Amino acid sequence: MTQRFRLCSVEDLAHDQPRCYRIELGDDKHLDVFVVRHWDKIYALENRCGHAGAPLHRGTYTDGLIVCALHGAAYRVDSGEIEWTAILPPPMSDYSSSDNPRIRQFGELIEAVETLPVKAFRVEVDGDTVYVTLGQPTPETTE
Repeated sequence: MTQRFRLCSVEDLAHDQPRCYRIELGDDKHLDVFVVRHWDKIYALENRCGHAGAPLHRGTYTDGLIVCALHGAAYRVDSGEIEWTAILPPPMSDYSSSDNPRIRQFGELIEAVETLPVKAFRVEVDGDTVYVTLGQPTPETTE
């Protein structure tokens, strides 16, 4: 089943500046949606990194990619597919070789966290209003 939700107006979206919009789904449930406008196209993804759940709109957008601010995983905004997996900077990357068993276990667990693709949503513009459709198997972008 697909559902269409109003997000914003086109003018609310500055070029190449990611935003987050919350969709109220009912029964105290909601979904945060990452939205970015690149020239005449608008893209929407679930606003949670597929590695550690960080908000994607806080990351860096460039060349069709959103790079997560937390661990550096990058996703294609047109599909939600992974461009590259999370990057663990030192000292985090050194945790798994620590002499402290608790820190070593934490490091091993962090290294084992898989980076997963992010859900992409179909975007439609009707007049000046931007809509996303949830439950759509293949995302499409506005033209």
